[in-house]
Amino acid sequence: MNMLPLDILIAEDDPGHAAAIRRSIEKTYPNAIISVVMSIKAYREHIAVTIPTIVIMDLNLSDGSSIDLLAASAGEAAFPTIIMTSFGSEQVAVEAIKRGALDYMVKSPEVFASIGVAVAGALREWQLLQDKRRMELQLKESQARIIQQEKMASIGQLAAGVAHEINNPMGYITSNLNSLWKYAEKLAQFIEIQEQAIEKCSDEDTKKSIADLKRQIKLAFVMKDFRELIAESLEGSKRVSKIVQDLKSFSRAEGNDAISADLNECIQSTLNVVRNEIKYVAELDLSLGDIPLVVCRPQQISQVVMNLLVNAAHSISGKGLISLATTQVDHTVEISVADTGCGISPENMEKIFEPFFTTKEAGKGTGLGLAISSDIVRKHGGELLVKSEVGKGTTFIVRLPVEGKRQ
Repeated sequence: MNMLPLDILIAEDDPGHAAAIRRSIEKTYPNAIISVVMSIKAYREHIAVTIPTIVIMDLNLSDGSSIDLLAASAGEAAFPTIIMTSFGSEQVAVEAIKRGALDYMVKSPEVFASIGVAVAGALREWQLLQDKRRMELQLKESQARIIQQEKMASIGQLAAGVAHEINNPMGYITSNLNSLWKYAEKLAQFIEIQEQAIEKCSDEDTKKSIADLKRQIKLAFVMKDFRELIAESLEGSKRVSKIVQDLKSFSRAEGNDAISADLNECIQSTLNVVRNEIKYVAELDLSLGDIPLVVCRPQQISQVVMNLLVNAAHSISGKGLISLATTQVDHTVEISVADTGCGISPENMEKIFEPFFTTKEAGKGTGLGLAISSDIVRKHGGELLVKSEVGKGTTFIVRLPVEGKRQ
């Protein structure tokens, strides 16, 4: 329970009415800090410096109607408000309540005498509203986590299925390429022996005819390129197999227990999965330091890194740079993801970890990535830090304790 004295603001341009309201409040709340303003201008100046506990406001002040000062609804206001007026009507009362006032009172000696009771009732109602808002926010966050968990489970199943389907044809493609490489070497040996035999046994006209044919079909270039094409194809098949392996690892169901994991390996695997998101918009500057094993759930950390890399790529227009680094700082390991993208405005900085908040265009973001990432890092006993400058870029730092979260 809050034991601090109430900070009550009275907005009333009639000194007699203001004094009557003050006396009534002081009877109920003798320790309250009570301030009086007599105009809308003075009201705005006051709340710009001090947020009151509650406001008792005359409907019509010396410089205009105060109803326009109300929030769109009580749930959006920073503090509760009671509206008072000498000349009221049911229509005005309904409008005031709809605009966010918690109570509406017509001035009279009896009302002035009971204003302390009205304040107590408004504060109780305000507390209930705040509790409701907190519960709604918690429910929204829980729903966001459930949606993301289901989404990641679906993606995991899809990735595992796709990886399995790709793995089978890649197996015989790689096997065939290895066989082709062996055949190419045997064919090259045979051609070389043939050339030696022709050189020894053939007449000059035959040698010249064969030499002309070799130049015509560019045999030397064909044999050299033949080997290089097979070597490049083998390298490509190995890369595809590595991506498939990383997809299967990324989608594999994870146990409840944390393990000691090499975060550099997690990052390399994640890069293989998201490289296509990055390569068309940015150069990647990778600097993986000499770091210890970290007690964590590696797939969850991979998910965090993937979210940060995808966000970095989406923030860049044209061609930019994404820098990814790992380093040890005392008893923690830091993963830094920096980009040269558009940056985050100061007004959005406080909202970026809220579920469903996104600055991306429709269809490009759900607003869940950073919220889930922050939650994952927090559950590991770490912290997710951010610094940004509009027009210059953003840096996210994942800081994780080496020994895992302390119980």
